[in-house]
Amino acid sequence: MWERMKQNFRRQEHDKSEAEYRQELFAQIRTSHAEWLRAHRLFHEATGKDEIDYAIFVLEAAERKYQIHLKSAKQQGLHRFHLPADEPGYVHDPDRVHKRRAE
Repeated sequence: MWERMKQNFRRQEHDKSEAEYRQELFAQIRTSHAEWLRAHRLFHEATGKDEIDYAIFVLEAAERKYQIHLKSAKQQGLHRFHLPADEPGYVHDPDRVHKRRAE
């Protein structure tokens, strides 16, 4: 409860609406996911020992960043169906997320 109050206060400090905050968080998630995919490609294309070590470092960092953003969205109770209809990744059926989890 306190954590949500702090987050609400932070949002008010920056004069962001709830929709802007969600949109920004989803953008961060999409960006970090793209970085994670690039890191996977870098790892699979690495040839020498140093390149492999570097690729592992980049991959672990990108994966952690992606996890942090997903955790933040989960803590906020955000789901893909909170996106505006014109955003990529928009889900038309809010129950679809819950149905998929149940399977």
